[in-house]
Amino acid sequence: MKIIFVCTGNTCRSPLAEAIAKNLKPNFDIQSRGISAFEGANISQQSLEIILEHDLPVPGRAQNFSEQDLDADLILTMTESHKLMLQSEYQHENIDSIKHYLSGEQGDVCDPYGQSIEVYRNTFKELNELIEELLQSN
Repeated sequence: MKIIFVCTGNTCRSPLAEAIAKNLKPNFDIQSRGISAFEGANISQQSLEIILEHDLPVPGRAQNFSEQDLDADLILTMTESHKLMLQSEYQHENIDSIKHYLSGEQGDVCDPYGQSIEVYRNTFKELNELIEELLQSN
């Protein structure tokens, strides 16, 4: 199964999601992308710190979502607006926000960008719970 997680810059939330999912399902093809990523940027220092604290696989550098990514079985965004942007551009049925996909309700994963390490830890905890739920069914 191929899953792509999408956030804004592919430096905070989606790399955290990728690391968590790869750790839980190493046999899956798990990747992350951004809606408006600076190609080749490193993941945020705070995200990297949390990934290393939990001994998770470190994702690669930032990449933008592209048409080639539509071959994924599941494309999960961090926000409803990310979902709407991708659906508008690609009209693809496998795109959803992670919260809507799991619960049927709209909602966003908190964006920790530019905030304290504690906010990053809270986002990590939120993502960890969501991804554990997601991967229990797959």
